[in-house]
Amino acid sequence: PRPAPAAAPKAAASRPRRRGSRTPLIVLGSLLALLVVCLAGWALDVPARLEGLTLPGGPSSSATVKEGQDWPAMVGDRMVSEKPEKVVSLSPMITEALLSLPGHEALCAVTEYCDARSTGLATVGTPLLPRTEDIIALAPDYVLCQTPLAGPVQTELEEAGVEVIQMDTPADLAALREFYGQLGALLGGNETGRALGYGVIDRLESTLAAYDAALPEKASALLLPDLTGLAATADTAEWTLLGQVFRHPLPDAAGWLAGAECLTDEDAGNDLDQIRAADPDVLLVADTISPEDLSAALGDLRAVQNGAVVYVDIRLTETLSPRLVFAIADAAALAYPEFAPAS
Repeated sequence: PRPAPAAAPKAAASRPRRRGSRTPLIVLGSLLALLVVCLAGWALDVPARLEGLTLPGGPSSSATVKEGQDWPAMVGDRMVSEKPEKVVSLSPMITEALLSLPGHEALCAVTEYCDARSTGLATVGTPLLPRTEDIIALAPDYVLCQTPLAGPVQTELEEAGVEVIQMDTPADLAALREFYGQLGALLGGNETGRALGYGVIDRLESTLAAYDAALPEKASALLLPDLTGLAATADTAEWTLLGQVFRHPLPDAAGWLAGAECLTDEDAGNDLDQIRAADPDVLLVADTISPEDLSAALGDLRAVQNGAVVYVDIRLTETLSPRLVFAIADAAALAYPEFAPAS
């Protein structure tokens, strides 16, 4: 930690003043020196958001990320030299993040699986099967993805002069913060944009922390994307945000309840046994499930009987969207009626 700037004037004040015509000049000189020290300290106080950045290797890489500069900016494994005019997203999570950030007007196309807020944009296929001819026709500066593109797709795009940036999938809040920070840097620069990206997740985290700090004991909750028997377990990315406010009724379960075998099981009713045994205090279920279907399948659960059910756009959980905080607040209001909602 750098010394507190206030220490210098305090030490000067402890020394006896000398009489003479040079005293005002000495005082003025001391103040100017102190100002220079303070400004130098401010300039050298590199924000934590720049720590840990690594530059791409290789002799051809001469760009560096310098403090106080917005460009170039490090995004994924690429160095972006200037603000892009056009960006294509091949990931619903990336699309959700970009739409939450200033400068999202650069987003010109998305996948067919992306959020409804982006329906006015062109679609270019799916994350695994993008239509390269449509992407090339848009002439974007960058294509952003999370899942590695097939070799021929990557080659075709790069031969057309379109750069591909692959982003790591966040597994916790810290990684989600860095995810938003990097996409903020893409749209607004290494300093300005990155800070805006971090701010989105910082606000989300502070809201969740308000619940976490005020709850002596957490209620149990389950997230159901459908009624096949699947439910998010405590080790899933979807539980990254929910776990700040609720506890999982089956803490030892891993990799989603029931797993993929429920899709081929002849007796789908048996797949709900683990959910019935868990009997959570609160249910968060996909808004594609009707109350009638939920009651028919899981009407014996306390949450269903007590009306402690929140219907949520499941894409918000899949993309770890900050907008999920509203569904979490609704669920918290049901589970903790005595607790004032976090601002």
